[in-house]
Parts: sequence; structure tokens; C-alpha cells
Amino acid sequence: MNVSLVFFGIGLIFVVLQATVLHLASWTPIIPDLTLTLCVYWALNRPRVEAVWGTFLLGYAIDILSSPQPGVNAVAFSAVFLAVYLVFRYIWARGHLMSAVTVFAAVWLKVGTLIFISPLFDLPTRDWVVIAEAILHEALFSAAIAPFLFIVLRSIQTRMESPRKSPSYVNAS
Repeated sequence: MNVSLVFFGIGLIFVVLQATVLHLASWTPIIPDLTLTLCVYWALNRPRVEAVWGTFLLGYAIDILSSPQPGVNAVAFSAVFLAVYLVFRYIWARGHLMSAVTVFAAVWLKVGTLIFISPLFDLPTRDWVVIAEAILHEALFSAAIAPFLFIVLRSIQTRMESPRKSPSYVNAS
């Protein structure tokens, strides 16, 4: 099975988790952006055409569930994928600290893209201080869980990409 297809399935699970379980959790108003973290991992470790499409479609899935204007998150996720691929791919972006920093920057880039294109979609604007504080909390929370999520995704990718040995009938007695 293709690794990108498995990551897309994981992304759809993240979209559903973010829209339901994590959103309804009363212990915190801040929800980590699991889907964006997956897209950052994809851009760093598996930048292929299917990853670009998967990132766009995951953003669109979020739009279908939670956005009044379809396409806003799809554009933002695509911009994050492109920026992470172009910028962070050419610097050493390995290790737990760099994964957290990359996800932190990606959250700000996603929100910046949403703010930039929001006049095009007539999205309501609120108090910018409250928005900035919420973005900071989301970015910190997402960055905190990024190393753990990267470890899980890397183990899935390694397990799926490792060559499988076919059973040998030569040594059978």
C-alpha cells in the first residue's frame, strides 16, 4: 500500500478528531492542528505529487466541515506545504527541536495565508489581539506534540517502505 495513501487516511482521521472529539473537549479551548503537523511531516519527509494533492484535499476536508467558504484552508495548507518544502527542506530540518520549530512556523504561515486571502472570501474579522493570542497558543501546542507525532509517522513510513523478504523455499527441509 502506498505510504501517501496511508498518511491521507491518517489525515482524514485527524480532521474528524479535530472537528469532533478535540473540539468538544472541555479541558482546553486550544486545539492542536494535527492535520497541519501531518502536512509539515509530508513536506519534509515525502514531498511527492500525491503528498501535494493529499495536503490540498485535507485542507479542503477541513473546509467542508468547518469553513463557511470552501477552499480557504485548502489554499492555506498548500501554501504551508510549498513553503516548508522550499525553505525548510534546504536547511537541516531533522530532530525533535527542528520539527517543533517547523510546525510552530507552519501554524503562523497557515494563519497568515488565511488572513491574507480572507478579504477575498469576506470572512469576518475579530479583535486581532485575541486572534494573535489564540494563534500563539495553537502554535505552541501543535509544536509541543509535533516531535511525538513525527516519531509515529516516521515509524509508519519506515515500516511501510522497508523491503519485505519473500519466504525462501530453498532452505526448507
